[in-house]
Amino acid sequence: MNYYYDVLLNFQEDYYMFYEWDNDDTLEYIKKIPLYHISKEKYKTIYTKKIKISNEFLSEIENKTKLKKGKTLLYAAIFSDGKSAIALEFNNDGEVINKSSLLLEDEINICEFMYTLDEEEFDFEIIQNENFKKETRQEEKIKKLLKLEIDSMYKAKNNSKLKYIYLEWFDEYIDNIDLIYKKMINRLDKKLTKKEYEIYELIKITYNV
Repeated sequence: MNYYYDVLLNFQEDYYMFYEWDNDDTLEYIKKIPLYHISKEKYKTIYTKKIKISNEFLSEIENKTKLKKGKTLLYAAIFSDGKSAIALEFNNDGEVINKSSLLLEDEINICEFMYTLDEEEFDFEIIQNENFKKETRQEEKIKKLLKLEIDSMYKAKNNSKLKYIYLEWFDEYIDNIDLIYKKMINRLDKKLTKKEYEIYELIKITYNV
C-alpha cells in the first residue's frame, strides 16, 4: 500500500475547492493516509457520484489514516488519476460520507508521484449522483444571511427597516410589506449581483452600529 504524508484536509459533506475553505472549518492535519492511483474514468465517477466501496477495500484502509497524538481516521484515502486528486472518507458500510480537496502543492506532488505507480483495481458501486453547487461558498453564505435577516425583520414586523433595505436594494419605494418581502426572497433565487453584495455589507454594518 502507498501512502501520502503530512497533508491538510478539510472533510465536508459538500465538496469545496481549497480556495473556498472557511475559517470555521475543522481542518485535519494528516500525518499519513493511503494513496491510490486509479483510472481517469473511475476518478471521474468518484468525483461526480456518491459511491460505496467493497468490504474488502474497507478492511484494507481501516485505521490506516494517522492523525496527531496517535489518533486515526477509521476509513479514509486519497485517490488520483495523475491529473487531479481527492480525499474520501467512508462510513462503516463503505459509503462516502465526506470529501476533501487538497492544497495545490499537495495535489501537484501527488499527481507527479502517480507517474511512478501503476493503476490499481478499485471496485465500487454507484449509489447516486452528486449535486454539485452552482454557487460559490461565499455566495451561499451571503444568500443565507440575507434570507435570515429578511425573514427575521418580516416576522418581527420591523417594517421601517424592511422598507429601508428594500429602497437601497431596488431603488424604489413600496409601502406593501408583503410585496417587499416576496420580491426580496424571489431575488435571492437568482444569481447574485453587485447589489446583493452591497446589501450584505449594509446589513453587517447595522449590526456593528
